[in-house]
Amino acid sequence: MKIALIYGTCTGNTEIAAELIRDEWGAEELDYHEVSSVAAHELAAYDLLIIGCSTWDVGELQYDWNDIYETLETGDVSLAGTQCVFFGMGDQSAYPDTYQDAIGMLHERFQQAGAAVGMGYTDPSDDTYEASRAEMQDGKFCGLALDQDCQPTKTEPRIEAWVAQVKEELKVAAAA
Repeated sequence: MKIALIYGTCTGNTEIAAELIRDEWGAEELDYHEVSSVAAHELAAYDLLIIGCSTWDVGELQYDWNDIYETLETGDVSLAGTQCVFFGMGDQSAYPDTYQDAIGMLHERFQQAGAAVGMGYTDPSDDTYEASRAEMQDGKFCGLALDQDCQPTKTEPRIEAWVAQVKEELKVAAAA
């Protein structure tokens, strides 16, 4: 299975999370890229994309994701056959009404481009927020929600549990 971990970062928090995920996953098992070094058409070469983005400003994507986000909107890139999982950084205290919006936006756009989504969803009951585009109809986040500002001690344990969850979900999907 060809796997890429792709992230965007402004303050470095998403990069730190990406490094922890890479190390927990097994660095030798995946390609590791900052999103600014990847073009949208390159994404289709992977079986699994681990996508990381912080919610910036008030419910916006981290700006390095803009080119890929806009390219996927045009329909010029098909991600059919590619599985995607998402992780994001947000601040539930300062931005409770847009918490984790960026991974919700990317989840939607990657799904529109044909990517398979649905793995790596997490329970938001340990977070305090008012609204989020990352919250799915079943009440779960569409990926791993991290808050380095309000819950820094939860980052590493959440990453460990999430990587184990995604690996197990991939085994179940492969066996089906």
